Amino acid sequence: MRADLHMHTIYSDGVYTISEVVDMALRVNLDMIAITDHDTFTDTTEFRHSIKTIYGIELSTLHNGESIHVLGYFKNRPPKWFVDKLEEFKERRLNRALEILNLLEKHYGIKLDNKFVYEANSITRGTIGREIVKQTDGKYTKAYVFSHFIGRGCKAYIPSLKISTEEGIKLIRDAGGLVVLAHPMLYKSENMMEVIKMGFDGVEGIYPHFHEDIKKYRDLAGKYQIRFITGGSDFHNLVGPDDGSNHGNIGDSFIEGNDLIKFLGELGYEC
Repeated sequence: MRADLHMHTIYSDGVYTISEVVDMALRVNLDMIAITDHDTFTDTTEFRHSIKTIYGIELSTLHNGESIHVLGYFKNRPPKWFVDKLEEFKERRLNRALEILNLLEKHYGIKLDNKFVYEANSITRGTIGREIVKQTDGKYTKAYVFSHFIGRGCKAYIPSLKISTEEGIKLIRDAGGLVVLAHPMLYKSENMMEVIKMGFDGVEGIYPHFHEDIKKYRDLAGKYQIRFITGGSDFHNLVGPDDGSNHGNIGDSFIEGNDLIKFLGELGYEC
């Protein structure tokens, strides 16, 4: 069995529906997936008949000024209080997005139809960047949008209203989930070493473009008593070899064998 445990849909900053993501997963012969939209719970219950799905989420947190993403996995649907808390995050993201749109028009003359900010459950700068490209008919690339309009230091940049990494870990754990450090290879090394000691259950050691580092993260997991490693494509949209994205296509990264058995056992499934 193979499992891709990190992917996104239109409910955050992905471009495909749940149904489309499931179809793509089946086409590449995955046996199990987890949809981990940003700061929102995407209910995949109705798709469990076509592919095994794990309930998941990716929380945006902050540590020492750096954005740290925390993955949460649940055997059962998360409790209502947890989903309600995510609704608070949604409202904060919506208000931030509307502020960014105002700044885009004020400083760069870019006026967007704001309908899209009300359609996704979790609006990120990635969502806004994609819409700028789309609504300006490809006048700008997404990379250009981030470096000139909405990236750090730009006039339309507003930092995300993130909770602390410690708060994110506690939130998932209190809701009965397993807590996993997402893509540790993408963080500043000094921050990553601090964060990895915060008591994660697992670490995402298998990730697109960094497969040569798997042993490194297995060793780190063992050193800091992290019980398992996970892996996933961090799929948002279809990418080619020259797109310059850290993300992969569905099935580019996955876990199998003992890694999957260990993960499912920790989640509470009998293997």
